Amino acid sequence: MKILPLLLGALFASASPAAAQVIGGPRPVQNAHRELGFLTRYHVHTQAASLRGIGDAQFGWDTDLGVDMDVFDLLFARGSVFFNLETGVGEERRAIDPTQTNYTMDLSVFTRLPRGEFGVTFHHISRHRADREHPGSPSWNMLGLSYGDRFGVGRFDVEVVGRWLGTITSSEVDYEQEVNTYLRVLRPLNGRVSLIGELDGSAVLTDESMFGRDTQYGGSAHLGLRFRGGAGAGEILIGRERRVDPDIFVRRSKRWTRLAFRFVVD
Repeated sequence: MKILPLLLGALFASASPAAAQVIGGPRPVQNAHRELGFLTRYHVHTQAASLRGIGDAQFGWDTDLGVDMDVFDLLFARGSVFFNLETGVGEERRAIDPTQTNYTMDLSVFTRLPRGEFGVTFHHISRHRADREHPGSPSWNMLGLSYGDRFGVGRFDVEVVGRWLGTITSSEVDYEQEVNTYLRVLRPLNGRVSLIGELDGSAVLTDESMFGRDTQYGGSAHLGLRFRGGAGAGEILIGRERRVDPDIFVRRSKRWTRLAFRFVVD
């Protein structure tokens, strides 16, 4: 199933300074504290990134709003529901011009291991134009596996995640498999402020008979600061991204610089 070449490609993309998921944006939390019960955890996120160095009026800002919650926790396993709404904002027709929206839903079950968590995920994405001609409605469903761990190295808090997804149904896309790798490192400076480093890589295996293209690679690299508050945290980041298929119907990657701010509540 060509998983090993995809994994190596995703790792290479995540190490590139201009190296993201097919859509980009957050994913479910891979590691969570044990707490027996119903609706035991929630994580709300909102993010906006100014996109620079593109020369395309369709892409000015990339925004995300979503929630990740554990519906149940049995101590040895937990069930997670994740929703994310991503909106691309440009200036084609007006100063603030939403151009497209992307809906993501993940249903996951994570099993706790002696180290880390193993997950099984149903992953859905649908993409839509905003007040524009709409020649189609790309969407796809995937089923996949993941593993994630969180650990300390000296004063550094390290989180690593690997995920493989295989397409089970799709409409107007050529994606067959996707491999994601993710690395996040925090280094506290004091009780409230930490340095952040993030690497995110993806490799997407395609059906070459549809659009005549081979495996697509993307990813991102960010550095920033995290400010911890009473109920959550705020983050400021700068980085580079290579996004696979940022436009719904123009099938090519784009590179840009991202100046982002993010708020999380959990």
